Amino acid sequence: MSDQGEAWAVSVEPAPAPILIEHINEYAVTLGPDSEPVVVTVGEQGPPGKAGQPGPAGGSALQRQAGETLSALLVVYEQDDQVFRLDYRDGENIDQMLGITLSAADIGADLNVQRSGPLDDAGWNWALGRVWLGANGSLTQTPALDGYDVLIGSAVSATRIILNLQDPIELE
Repeated sequence: MSDQGEAWAVSVEPAPAPILIEHINEYAVTLGPDSEPVVVTVGEQGPPGKAGQPGPAGGSALQRQAGETLSALLVVYEQDDQVFRLDYRDGENIDQMLGITLSAADIGADLNVQRSGPLDDAGWNWALGRVWLGANGSLTQTPALDGYDVLIGSAVSATRIILNLQDPIELE
């Protein structure tokens, strides 16, 4: 009798712990006091399932359809189940801000958008501090002088922003 099982072995454990009687590459038999023998066999891997919604650790993300060709790391708004780049001067759509694109997409393609939490990109070179919405969906560390002041979050390193989308403030 061995205390170690194979990496593939499964043990069904009624109270108290079962006693392993015998194991062979194709099956294992277990017995517990006052219990019927249970045979556990190795199953085959099933087909992969559909990919789920994006979910960055510590943040929230969702999937939408691109209403125009978009690149990654743009601030977008949602309208009629599609997303479009948002500009800090776009008073018509500023209140529909959704988040930041995580991937690029052509018109009609699915697009991942993050709304909160940490966002990393090796190509960034931020100074520590606040990050705002800029022109044509870009991110900037220079606050707007006209249009809308929209705080997106804070850079906590040269390559990481903590997203914390704030309501727009109209500038006069």
